[in-house]
Formats: sequence, structure tokens, C-alpha cells
Amino acid sequence: MRTFILSVIILLAAAGPAAAAAARQDEPRRLLDPNLVPAEGGSARDFLPRGWKVEGDAGEVRGDLNGDGAQDVALRLVEDLPLENAEGVLNTRHRALVVLFGKPGGGYRRAAVAAKLLGCTLCHGVLGDPEGGNIQVEIRNGVLNVNQLSGSREATDRTQRFRYDAAAGRFRLIGEDVSEYDRAAGGGRSTSTNYLTGVRVTRTSRGGGRGATAAPRTTRVPRAARFIEDVDYENQ
Repeated sequence: MRTFILSVIILLAAAGPAAAAAARQDEPRRLLDPNLVPAEGGSARDFLPRGWKVEGDAGEVRGDLNGDGAQDVALRLVEDLPLENAEGVLNTRHRALVVLFGKPGGGYRRAAVAAKLLGCTLCHGVLGDPEGGNIQVEIRNGVLNVNQLSGSREATDRTQRFRYDAAAGRFRLIGEDVSEYDRAAGGGRSTSTNYLTGVRVTRTSRGGGRGATAAPRTTRVPRAARFIEDVDYENQ
């Protein structure tokens, strides 16, 4: 049975997240309710809702996100379900990202709950990892970077960057790098978007060692603010 499920995932992977979502249309998304995440706590683990856990050793990252010198935390959560069911079929387990601000006197307060940002354990196709190896979260220079790899022969490597907007009291999407490429033939397209300036640079390349097909192309995109809670993996 597990072999059959993996075969289905392989067939769907080339079509990306949309096809995976269609295959799971009879299974509603179990999004984490932000109200289940405590507003304050003494330790990062105090913010784990019932039925959720930190995903793996890389599921907790630290750094200063609001410039106050205190260590903040990003928790990558996954539903606390077995990897497989009793029949050996992989379970669909949903994910969420919870961001905590460290308090100067100790402890933490909830800063953001992104229930739709991360794809589920079976949402990323063959390049996905049910245990989260295809997802990377890091805090660098005050920016929260989230990378997700998905697909099969046709792969998508997407990195989204969020910075805390003090005026809005929320994390704003400030940039996005997306690389779409053919793993067998080579070639593809990459875009780098700065949502603060509204500038997008697109590069295309041809497979078979034939190099670039066109010079980089610069276009404009809307500068309307998008926040971390609104970014949806299934509707990129």
C-alpha cells in the first residue's frame, strides 16, 4: 500500500502543489487555530498546542527579529501523528510556523502564527520529505527566511523573506526568490522579487548545456503589504 501511495505522489509531483491539493480534496486542511497558541510563556515549549509538536532537530531556530537584543524563536510545528497509519500508508500531517519574541525579563510572547505558510508532509511531491528535510527556516540579520523545495522532475525551490513591521505589529513579506527547473533536461526560470521596491528580476535558461536564452528581464509588481499569516503554500 505504501508503494502505491508513493507512486501516486510521483505522478502528481510534476504538476506541483496544486495537483497535490486536488488529490487531497477529500481531506480538509487541518490548519492550526492561532487561538490555541498561548499569548505568553516561560519557555518556547510552553507554546505548543495540544496535538502539535516541534518538527525535528531543525524545528526550532533562534535569533533577534525585532532589534531589541533578546533572542526570539521560530518554531516549525507539525501535527503530532504517526508517520504512517496502521496499514503502512503515510499520514498527511499539517504544519505551522509559530514566531515568539523573547521578553527582556525572560520568557516569551507570541508574535505570529502562520498556519498556511508551510506545505503539509505530503504536499511537496517526490522532493518533499515527510519528516521535513525539504524545509529550511533561519533567522539572519533580523530577517526570517523560509525555504521550501517541492516537485519531482519539474522542481520548485522557493525562499520567502519576512521582516517585522513595527508599525503594523506583524511580519511582512519583503522578498521572494523562486527557481523552477527541469532536473533531467536542465534549464528553467528564476525570479527574484523585492516587494518593498516592487521590482522583480526574471532569468531564463535553456537545458542541454545551451546556456541562457535571454538577458535578465525587470518588471514591476504590486507593493501592497502581505503578511506572514496571509501567505498560503497552496496559493502562491
